[in-house]
Formats: sequence, C-alpha cells, structure tokens
Amino acid sequence: MKSTSLVRIGSRQSALAMAQTQQVINGTHFNSKCQIIPIISSGDKIPGLLRDHGGKSLFTKELDFALLNHEIDLAVHSMKDVETPLPDGLEIAAVPFREDPRDVLIYKPNLDLANLPPGTTIGTSSLRRSCQLSYYLKNIEIIPCRGNIQTRLQKFSEGMSGIVLAMAGLKRMGLFNNGLITGIKAKTLILDSIKYVPAAGQGALVVVKRVGDYRFDDALATVNHQPSRFCIEIERQVVDGLNVTCHDPIGVYANIVGEDIHVHVMLFRQPVALHLAEPIIMKMVSSLPGLQLNLERLIENISVFVSNAVASQSSD
Repeated sequence: MKSTSLVRIGSRQSALAMAQTQQVINGTHFNSKCQIIPIISSGDKIPGLLRDHGGKSLFTKELDFALLNHEIDLAVHSMKDVETPLPDGLEIAAVPFREDPRDVLIYKPNLDLANLPPGTTIGTSSLRRSCQLSYYLKNIEIIPCRGNIQTRLQKFSEGMSGIVLAMAGLKRMGLFNNGLITGIKAKTLILDSIKYVPAAGQGALVVVKRVGDYRFDDALATVNHQPSRFCIEIERQVVDGLNVTCHDPIGVYANIVGEDIHVHVMLFRQPVALHLAEPIIMKMVSSLPGLQLNLERLIENISVFVSNAVASQSSD
C-alpha cells in the first residue's frame, strides 16, 4: 500500500484525550508527519448520566465513523470506552503500555475516612465506583459528577467532600505528584485494585485502524505493549462473557504475576439503594496453558452465582 505524507490521527477534543494521543505519537516512529484531528463525541455533548443515553460508543462512534470514511487514518481511544467487539471494518492496531489502572479518592483535608460524618458527599457518575465506595465507606452520599478532570476538580473545590478520578488521567495530565493533586488542597487515597477493582481496560489506551490497512503496522509495533494488550483482552473477554456493559457496576482486573495470570472480578447486582449493594467477588489464578478453560469456568461460576442470587431475591 502506498505511503502517505501525512498521518491523520483522530482524537476526542478534550485536553486529556489530546494529551494521550500526543503521547502515543511520541512513542511511535512514523516516517511521516502526524496531525491530530480533534473530533467531538456524543458523550462530550450529553450533560446528564451517560447510562441514560446508550453504551460505550457514545465516546467512540464519531471517531469510528471518521475512520471508516477515510477522514482519518487512525484513532486513539481510552480502552475502557471501546465496545466489545469493535464495529465491523475496524480492528485494534496497538495497545501501549498500560498506565496505573487504579482509582484515586480525592477528599477534604479535615476528613477521616474511618469516621466520616453523615452526608459526606462523594462525586462520581460511575455506578461501579458508586457501589464500591458505598460498600466500603459509611455515611457517604453519592453525587453525580461528570466532565473533564478540571471540571470535576473545580466541583470538588466548590464544596464536594470528595471525588474519584482515574489515576491514569491524573498522571497523563501531570496533576498527580507524590500523593498531591496539583493546585488543589486535598488528601488522596489510591484505591487498591484488588479491593476496588477497576473497570475493564482502565488505564490503557488503544489505537484503532481499518481492517486491511497495514501502512502503519511497523510504526505502531514500537508502541504496542503485548503484556498490557494480553491482560486487557482477558478483561474484555470476561465482560463480554457475562453479557454486561460499561454501565453495569462491574470491575475486572487482570495482571501477570510471575508465570501466572491473576484475574479479579467485582460485580454488584443492580441495587435498590447504593448502601444495600452487595458484591460478588471472585479471583482466578491460572497458568497460561489452562487460561482459556479457566476463564470460561470463571465466567460460568459468576453467571451461576448471579442467577441463583436473582432467583433467591425474587422468591423473598
């Protein structure tokens, strides 16, 4: 296929998305000049809760459309925003090294997390984060909080007791330094990834291309990190196997420990009230040769557990 003098790389228009795309470009060795094409996604235009308006594609479909229509050559997404499977005609070209997948709780300096006063407000629009926080912390009230990182930090400064943000975004924006948030008076707690299991793909980026377009494969091979890609594919397989979406309160985290793969799943049944939410927590440790069979068993065990719990709840 002919080379091109300009590589057009699509990105959401937010400061974080643009910074992430530039970091991907910096890690590759394109023989041509790169141009970032900012594209406004549907998710960026919706003011309310995203789960009321559709699935993950709210943040990706405009970029997918541009890619399929040859308006851009590649697209860079946050992996947790990408649907399983990808739209027809598109495929993953590269997954760079995964940034820290954990969440960070940012809270007022005068608060003691072990003894929070009633009505302590925590801002997040993620149902997974809402359920996890309500399960582990007492006396909190979840307040919907959407927007880019700076918007949410501003809401915190204006009166919320705390907010939860992804560590990866804070680091990529240069806002997390030695446990402190740049420009904000606050304490921070990095939420343990085993106790507060992150969303599948959290912390990872993905480069998407058109099926059959091999022009940039060699350049992208320099930024592709196979262990990160492998773990994220496992996480996405669990989510897909359980037939859940990004709007369900589920965390899935896979990591490589020595020669084994550890997979952690934390799934909440849709709660009537957040403080009543009870999680299903499961862990799987597998060697590589038996991984696929063990994954299928893990998904089956969780599915049976959920079905039995729902049946028990219906009979009460």
